[in-house]
Amino acid sequence: MMLTVACLLVISTGVAQDAGRKDAPKQVKSLTKKAADSLRSFADTTYKGVKSQLKVQREQFQQSFNSKKELLTAQSIKKSLAGKDSLLFDIQNPFKQLLFTKPLLKINGGYVSYQFNYRSAIDTPYIEKDIAQHNVTGNLNVTVGGHIPLRVTFWSRQSNSAVFRDINDVQVSFDGRAFQQHLQQSLRQRLLAMSPNLRDSLTEKLYFLKQFELEQLKLKLRSFTPQDLVEAHETLKVPRITWLSNLADSINQAREDSLKKMAGLFLDLYATTKGRYDSLSRKVDSLKGLYDQNIAKIKRYQQLLNGGWRDLIATRQWTDKLRDYGMGQVQVPAKYRWLMGLRQFSVGRSVTNHSELTIKNTSVNGINFEYNSWYYLAVTAGLVDYRYRDFVINGANRKPQYLYMVRAGLGRLEKNYFILSAFRGDKQLFASNANKVSSIAVTGFSAEGRFQVNPTTYLTGEIAKSLAPDFRHSPIQGNTKFSLSDKTNQAYAIKVYSYLPQTGTKLEGTYKHTGANYQSFSSFQTNAALESWTMKAEQTFFKRKLRMTGSLRKNEFTNPLLPQNYSSNTVFKSLTASFRMRKWPSFTVGYQPMSQLTSLDSVVVENRFQVLNGSAFHTYKLGTLRTASSLVLSKYYNTNSDTAFLYYNATNVFCSQQFFFDAFTTQTAVSYTRNGSYKLVVLDGGVQLNFKRLGSVGFGVKVNSLNEDEVKAGGYFNANVRVFREDFITVSYDRGYLPGSNKGLIRNEMATVQFVKSFDF
Repeated sequence: MMLTVACLLVISTGVAQDAGRKDAPKQVKSLTKKAADSLRSFADTTYKGVKSQLKVQREQFQQSFNSKKELLTAQSIKKSLAGKDSLLFDIQNPFKQLLFTKPLLKINGGYVSYQFNYRSAIDTPYIEKDIAQHNVTGNLNVTVGGHIPLRVTFWSRQSNSAVFRDINDVQVSFDGRAFQQHLQQSLRQRLLAMSPNLRDSLTEKLYFLKQFELEQLKLKLRSFTPQDLVEAHETLKVPRITWLSNLADSINQAREDSLKKMAGLFLDLYATTKGRYDSLSRKVDSLKGLYDQNIAKIKRYQQLLNGGWRDLIATRQWTDKLRDYGMGQVQVPAKYRWLMGLRQFSVGRSVTNHSELTIKNTSVNGINFEYNSWYYLAVTAGLVDYRYRDFVINGANRKPQYLYMVRAGLGRLEKNYFILSAFRGDKQLFASNANKVSSIAVTGFSAEGRFQVNPTTYLTGEIAKSLAPDFRHSPIQGNTKFSLSDKTNQAYAIKVYSYLPQTGTKLEGTYKHTGANYQSFSSFQTNAALESWTMKAEQTFFKRKLRMTGSLRKNEFTNPLLPQNYSSNTVFKSLTASFRMRKWPSFTVGYQPMSQLTSLDSVVVENRFQVLNGSAFHTYKLGTLRTASSLVLSKYYNTNSDTAFLYYNATNVFCSQQFFFDAFTTQTAVSYTRNGSYKLVVLDGGVQLNFKRLGSVGFGVKVNSLNEDEVKAGGYFNANVRVFREDFITVSYDRGYLPGSNKGLIRNEMATVQFVKSFDF
């Protein structure tokens, strides 16, 4: 337009200079014709130049796009994934050699620990003196084939105790969770790498090409300014708007005709450009819709892989899911989908916890296998310690015990399922052979199901029946026969759980009934029917700052060391509350039942009583000094006749104050305990020196006062020393005093030496 304006100025100037000449009309007519020809030539040249420029830029865009196509090839995908620990794979067979890659065996790390413990006296009903224990523990993390994680765990305990057993254990376990995560990552990595294949390359190319042309037309339209368009319209529609007062009418008429032709050409060029822009804009919008749909499809595919992975693998809809994304030809091998459901596999000692009426919290030394995808399968076989782990009762007459169990069903453990179980084994009910029965053969069956009412509420139920000797008759009868009418050898259990997100309430209830002659490896009762129930509720207040939990229990005998041949109607009550708020002290209050074990000859007896606990803890600053204060209150509700616990019906108050300096930490504490027989006050003062590289060393003094008559002082020492980079040696010694049955203070010494060596490869 600047060139057009210049041409018009030249024409106007020439006409004005020649206005007085005779041949002026002819010259004006000639110049007007030249101006029109010049404008037409300028328009044609401009149009051809823009068209040529668009062609050049289109070719450049095509070359740039073709160079980027390499990112969509299989070779570039492999290059993008080929890192230090990444795998190269064939895009045509992406899951080839997914597992069992090199190296065949790799030790990732682990630790080994040795601990020596010494006790001058055991402060429990198990009375022993000068007990020394040697504990060696450790584990080794191994990866087989690059993907299969195994953990080797060992534990050895040796002591001079006549009560506690010497134990040597080794376990090789398959880390199912780590394996699933690793396999998921590998599958996801390769499937995500294939996501470019979902791209509609033709639509994508055409969209970007048309979008580029549209941008060029937009730039061209900007050259038609609103002022130029208004002037062109006025030139065409307003008579004599172009006339000049110093020119003759004939000259102004000729000049007006010429300018109207130029304005018409100008508006025609604008209309043509605007029409092309509008048409191309509609095409771009349509292509953009297709392009956005394709991008959204790829994002959904990626979200599918990054989101509900377990649901995708565990269902039969895997092929349909991939087919929805145009990848029906991609088949994840069935063996990998099967391995995704492997929950547990171990050889050695492991804690087995299947169901309430079959096997629960039982230590089995053997094989433990569990799998769950759309179906469930579990196999357990091995030796069972006398009455579970049997950490104590070293001198008991133990007989070999074993069990094997098979569980199979449909569904997912986290959702709905139905599982049938069958178990068989030998178990020992008595600590000695006084009843001339070393062990009994037990066979049992159960059916268990879970129903998910809604995402936060579920119901589980189980019914079981066993075949075992009948101890209710003398002499003892052999195994009972399977009979649906016999209620004495059957059991059932129900559990309900619900969470109310609107109020933040958790509710839980259980009920269990076992017949007098029902036997399983989840309990060891004899000659007594068992009925127990539990109700529990948890509620939060003030945006989760205050949390309250309450429960009621009846006859919940879960300790396998107890002879459960009696009936009890006691209802155990528990109530706890905790308050936590930023910059405020934290408070906890609880009223709970407690338990104590007492060994009487070959029988272990349990006593229960109630305890009220309350505590407050707060960290704050005094100026720039960091400090911490704590206060603990404990109240026991029992009598001397129902417990061997020396602190029967006692009240204990403990408070402490800590000051954290840069180089050291100091602590002072007071403990006050009192019941009807004694009053014990303990004063504690200590210092912990901190060394940035070496560790820390602490020491302190304790003063014990019993009934204000006997005062004795003790002390303690501890050190935590760094060895090499990640290893530590810990040493502690405590010389204190405890109230004894003779109403005097008895010396009590405790010492521990521990060395922990960790290694990583």
